[in-house]
Amino acid sequence: MKQLSPALLTKAVFRAVDQLNMTENLSSLLHMSAHEAAQLRAGERVLDPQREEWQGALQVVGLFRTIVEVLGSVERAKAWLGTPNETLGGRPADLLGTPDAERVHRYLNSVRKHELRMPPPVRREH
Repeated sequence: MKQLSPALLTKAVFRAVDQLNMTENLSSLLHMSAHEAAQLRAGERVLDPQREEWQGALQVVGLFRTIVEVLGSVERAKAWLGTPNETLGGRPADLLGTPDAERVHRYLNSVRKHELRMPPPVRREH
């Protein structure tokens, strides 16, 4: 398998967080300071494969691919991330970037593995 370049992963992680409306969570998702995240956004640096941020970025991109595959669209993925999930004990978006993020990843991988179809998020009337 071809080695993933830092520039390509940096671009992919921004594409994923932008499409999922999770840009404000970037620093926690990548386990870095807000200043470092701003440097990435400004193009002053790329992700470093020797730092924890690299694994965080791989997880974000993997999450993006899995969630869109399982839910069928970016719009449904965004809705699911923002909706409280009883099984996970909170909104998936709030759990990502925390020690509980692994539960979200396991949940989505389990759904994908068993080819389950997740129901659409419940729309609440205002």
